Amino acid sequence: MNGWLKRSASIVLGLVLFGTGVASMFLADFGVGPWDVLHDAIAGILGRRPGTVHVGIGVALFGVVMAARQPIGPGTVANVLIIGTTVNAVLAVVDAPEILAVRIFLMVAGPLLVAFGSMLYIGAGIGIGVRDGLMTALVDAGLSLRAARTLVEATVLVLGALLGGSYGLGTVIFAALVGPAFQFFRDRVWAGLPEPPGIVYRRS
Repeated sequence: MNGWLKRSASIVLGLVLFGTGVASMFLADFGVGPWDVLHDAIAGILGRRPGTVHVGIGVALFGVVMAARQPIGPGTVANVLIIGTTVNAVLAVVDAPEILAVRIFLMVAGPLLVAFGSMLYIGAGIGIGVRDGLMTALVDAGLSLRAARTLVEATVLVLGALLGGSYGLGTVIFAALVGPAFQFFRDRVWAGLPEPPGIVYRRS
């Protein structure tokens, strides 16, 4: 029971940090990550907040990931609900900064928070995120993980850009930092720790 509590806390904290990182990118206003370009575009079209669209797309993808027999669990449900809710909450209480140095700081901090948050919730091992589930489904279909990730993120980025989503230098920074940062945190935080049963996270 104590182990489940720790993993649940890891998931919640990780997803809140993830959502805070996404919100940081919106506040910086230099462009957001690939998936959030799409979320931002749809939010503009529908007159909704980006976090609301994040949740809505997550709900839709949940069915797809479940049909593809990916390793869903409590963490998957939490992923759908907490990230978007956190994005909306942060954007509701924090005003977009005007000082350039602060905006640059948020642009760099965003992908680092997303990477650390991802490491925490994926490392808990009780359900993959729905967007990650699309990539693992493509891997199961025969693509490499790199090819699957590139295909999914390039598709949502192009679609979001065509629909009017926010992209720019921040999008490039996000793409360049989030993978290496995840690797950095993974190797230093989880290295040497026992992996829980059925863990989604791998050290290879």
